[in-house]
Amino acid sequence: MMYEDASQVATDAISSIRTVASFCSEKRITRIYDDKCEASMSQGVRTGIVGGIGFGFSFLMLYLTYGLCFYVGAQFVRHGQSSFGDVFKVFFALVLATIGVSQTSAMATDSTKAKDSAISIFALLDRKSEIDSSRNEGLTLDEVKGNIDFQHVSFKYPTRPDIQIFSDFTLHIPSGKVSPLFSIQITIVISSTVIYILAYFHCGLI
Repeated sequence: MMYEDASQVATDAISSIRTVASFCSEKRITRIYDDKCEASMSQGVRTGIVGGIGFGFSFLMLYLTYGLCFYVGAQFVRHGQSSFGDVFKVFFALVLATIGVSQTSAMATDSTKAKDSAISIFALLDRKSEIDSSRNEGLTLDEVKGNIDFQHVSFKYPTRPDIQIFSDFTLHIPSGKVSPLFSIQITIVISSTVIYILAYFHCGLI
C-alpha cells in the first residue's frame, strides 16, 4: 500500500504529540514524513500513468463505438436495409454494453485489491493460534520477583520486517515500580511493544 509508512509516521506523531513537542522533534518528524512520501512518489507516478492510459482507452473505445454505429446505421438506412428506429435500438444496446465493459475494466485494480484483502482476512480468521491456554507444559517458577530486564534486545515485527523497533535496547524495571516508556529516536510510544514481547515470552513463543 502506497504511503502506508508515511501515514504511520503521521499517526504516531499525532497520537504522541506531547512527546514530540517535549523533545522539539517537529521538524525531524516532518523530514521523516517527507522522506516516506518521496519513496512512494515514483510508484504513484507509474500507477497514475497506467490508470490514465486505461481510462483514456476506455473512452476511446466508447467514442469509436459511437462512430461505428452511426456510420454503419447510416449505410443501412441509406440502402433501405433498416429503419431509423431499429438503428437507434442497436446503437443504444451497443453503447450500453461498451459502457459496462469500460467501467468493468476501470474497476479491475479495485477488484484485485478487494480479492487480496479478502484472502488476507480469511487467512487471519482461519489461522490457528500458537497460544494454547489449556496447555500445562513449561516451567513453573517457585518464586517470582517481578523484575523486568531487557538486555541488548533487537526486535522487528514479523509483518513489518523493514522497520526496526528495538536496536540494542536495554531496560530494567524493578518489581513494584512504575516506569514511563518512550523512544527518543522515533518519538512514539513503545510500551505496547514491550508488553507484546513480555506476553509472548511468557507463553514461550519467543
